[in-house]
Amino acid sequence: MAQAPAAPIRVASGVHYEFLARWDVDQLNRILTVDTPKFAGITVTYSPARNAVRLYRVSYPSVIPERGNRPTVATGLVAVPDTGGASFPMVSYQHGTVYGKQEVPSFPEQSPETQLMLAQFAGQGYVVVGADYFGLGGSAEPEGYMVKGSHQQATYDMLMAARAVLADLRITTPKLFLSGWSQGGFVTLAMLEKLESAGVPVQAAVTASAPADVFVALNGFLNFPRKIDASWVPTLFILSSFSFENYYGVPGLARSVLTDDYFELSRKAYERLPFDAGAVPTELRKIIRPEYFDPQFFANSAYGRLVAAAQAYRWVVKTPVRTFYGETDEAIRTELGQLPMAYQKTIGNDRVEAVSTGDTSHRGTFAKAVPQWKAWFDGQ
Repeated sequence: MAQAPAAPIRVASGVHYEFLARWDVDQLNRILTVDTPKFAGITVTYSPARNAVRLYRVSYPSVIPERGNRPTVATGLVAVPDTGGASFPMVSYQHGTVYGKQEVPSFPEQSPETQLMLAQFAGQGYVVVGADYFGLGGSAEPEGYMVKGSHQQATYDMLMAARAVLADLRITTPKLFLSGWSQGGFVTLAMLEKLESAGVPVQAAVTASAPADVFVALNGFLNFPRKIDASWVPTLFILSSFSFENYYGVPGLARSVLTDDYFELSRKAYERLPFDAGAVPTELRKIIRPEYFDPQFFANSAYGRLVAAAQAYRWVVKTPVRTFYGETDEAIRTELGQLPMAYQKTIGNDRVEAVSTGDTSHRGTFAKAVPQWKAWFDGQ
């Protein structure tokens, strides 16, 4: 990353982009052989990068559906293979849950998951794009964690902005693929639903460790905890309760969910203010009010009703989809990983297939899924 960022270039409809860096083949292959194994905790064989990649940060106008389509500005990444070519397939990557505001695609040096996508896809001739979501990257909004409409809007508008940038670079992308891990798996399915409804062709879509139904995921943590459940599960309740309060306009929602002892700490965590991360309890019963452990109360509460709307699999899927899941994933149960396929098959639709990555952790599932994603995309 020797070159300094250049001045922003303005293109259509308020979109502008700036050159960030050129990552060479050696750097991309270090990501595959050194950095990703360190991040994921397992070693996976990847196809080596063949070309360098040019990275651009994009700023683009969007709107917040839950707030009456209030205008906002969001950011994302466009990565272009540095081959001199003018036509490449495109992968839109939707990132997972992050704890730092800049651990997102448009700050790729801070995002190990984005780095893997760049090394495996952009380093082998794919354009890679990715939205940062509202509240992250360069966005001035509060975070909209698992707020479905906003995720759909941010990703749709990022795709349109990326196409404007690529047109300015004289690059065409005849095929569009979608991919996402963890939270990004949910966002990928939600994005696919919006793109299908808008008539935007998608060649295929993949997820890894996707919580396609947030109500199912949170119910499991509250009422049927497993010994392997992740220590960071409380953070999911923190981020979603504050995000839903802000985006759906329900004053006091987070305070109704979180205990008094940990409310202020949780607020600082959500707002990315200085706080002691080690002080966030790993036990849900310390941070979630006791009434939420009653399934009926949770389902009927204002929070539970909003959570129940956070699903991204209950429509008739037209695009070929593969959802990858790990059998020892500390955040996503096997059955949740299979849920989109089960739902679609129940109505007679065979477009969605669930694929096991074996006894893999949450990060390990992503690491093992990525080369399988690419092999599937390469064949289409």
